[in-house]
Amino acid sequence: MTTVITCSNPAEAMLVKSLLEANNIPVYAPDELTSQSAPDFSGSGLRIQVEDENVAAAKRILEEAEDGSAAAEAEEATGEASAG
Repeated sequence: MTTVITCSNPAEAMLVKSLLEANNIPVYAPDELTSQSAPDFSGSGLRIQVEDENVAAAKRILEEAEDGSAAAEAEEATGEASAG
């Protein structure tokens, strides 16, 4: 198992987990129950892990999602600036 991302909160972890599972990549979140039942013990975040053979695909999907999010934010900012 390889950690592909460490999320800062359960909502972010669930979003990442859903994204990867939607792309047929099995996901493991070993810190998920701890973060829900004992948040003070969840440490430095929630690890999202995939099997070693899925690491490259998972990282590519996460990078594409991040790039798409950044592009959407830039487009939104540009649209707001020209509308104002």
